[in-house]
Amino acid sequence: MPKLVLIESSGDVCSAAVSHGSQIIAEKSIQEPNSHSIYLARFVDDVLKESGIEIAELDAVVIGGGPGSYTGLRIGCSLAKGLCFGSGLPLIACSTLAAFAASAQLQFPKAERFISLIDARRMDAYLGVYDENLNSIAEEQFITIDTQLAVDYTHGQTIACGSGALKWVQEFNPTNILINSHTGIYARNLLPEALKKWESGELENVVYYEPNYIKSVFVTKPKPKL
Repeated sequence: MPKLVLIESSGDVCSAAVSHGSQIIAEKSIQEPNSHSIYLARFVDDVLKESGIEIAELDAVVIGGGPGSYTGLRIGCSLAKGLCFGSGLPLIACSTLAAFAASAQLQFPKAERFISLIDARRMDAYLGVYDENLNSIAEEQFITIDTQLAVDYTHGQTIACGSGALKWVQEFNPTNILINSHTGIYARNLLPEALKKWESGELENVVYYEPNYIKSVFVTKPKPKL
């Protein structure tokens, strides 16, 4: 059973955890905007100490790889890659959209479909759709909230989850859909996909790895002074 350190910094939640197999044995989190640069490295150190597991005993580093906040993803990515370079550990990147679905499944274990939406400000969102086994059944993408999804949500119980779910439901008022009220994800929510990727050997190239922003990042230049 793999021993993993999990890092999540894609949204307002700053979270780190250590797992052994399918069990979380230590976790530390805070939900506070713009807190990742202050707490994330400290939380990783804390959960390793609490678990009693040394870095040398770990099997991999797991990162919430996006989409989400550009700054938060960069901070988490830098920390995860630093751990990997320093220890020689492999890197596993997990979808934050899939993590929202995993979180919703804890509340709705009999649901057959999860529509995961992350608020991207204004009327935009990141979208992922997953089945009851948390397998992706639609390409993760950037959409506008007023987009009518090509998803059959009349088949079984469907859950809308994520920080953009309420905004989308209010726009369309779809029937047969329940809303998962959690708007933040934690390091523990990365574990289901992380275990799948560990078992299949789906590891990242640490040197070239970049978070999955989905939407291109635009950097504006300051106007020249007159």
